[in-house]
Amino acid sequence: MKADTVGGITPAVLVQLQPGEKILAAHEIMLYKEGTVKLARRTLKSLGVSTTHMLGLRAMGDNEESYFLAEFEGPGSVTFSRDKAGEVRILQLQPGQTIRLRQGHIICFDPSVRYNPIVLLQYPSPTPNENGQRPTVYVFADELTGPGTIVFQSIGNILSFTLGPQESLRTSVNALLAVGGTNRFALNWLAPGQMAGNVSTSVPVVDVTGPGVVMVHSGW
Repeated sequence: MKADTVGGITPAVLVQLQPGEKILAAHEIMLYKEGTVKLARRTLKSLGVSTTHMLGLRAMGDNEESYFLAEFEGPGSVTFSRDKAGEVRILQLQPGQTIRLRQGHIICFDPSVRYNPIVLLQYPSPTPNENGQRPTVYVFADELTGPGTIVFQSIGNILSFTLGPQESLRTSVNALLAVGGTNRFALNWLAPGQMAGNVSTSVPVVDVTGPGVVMVHSGW
């Protein structure tokens, strides 16, 4: 596929498809398409994701709509928008290269890319609920493995870091956008008072270790 960004503050993505060429995209983000472009719905089961895996994610609170993708087949053009301000990246994945992208940021990708929804992180909520319990917080992600092209959008700007072996980076959970398949990462906690505002509870952070790429976004 040939993908280009259109606009600035709230960008859209224009994809041009050759005859018979297909892309998969998130639901409900299409702005318009040419009449020659065919539209169908694909289930994750048809992409090789097991029912057991999907039901497990559903039990953790994942959105049922994330179990379906829209499939577009050329010839023609189709345009997508997530209707938010943020940087759009077009990334070419090499064979076997994996990126784990925070759920809710993928726009579209080649059918040659292997797709798998995962739980990236889970941790007890820093704030107790009305019953005094600390429910588990799940951070869902889209695991995408090449070869093929993927297009995604951040909230705000993207800062991208390439970590060498044993190099590490610490970021807040909310700011984490993506990690490479070769990265190791672990949840940690900042003690009260270690962040601006002198928070009264511990704050979850993510320690990411190389080798690999880690992306954070500024507008979360």
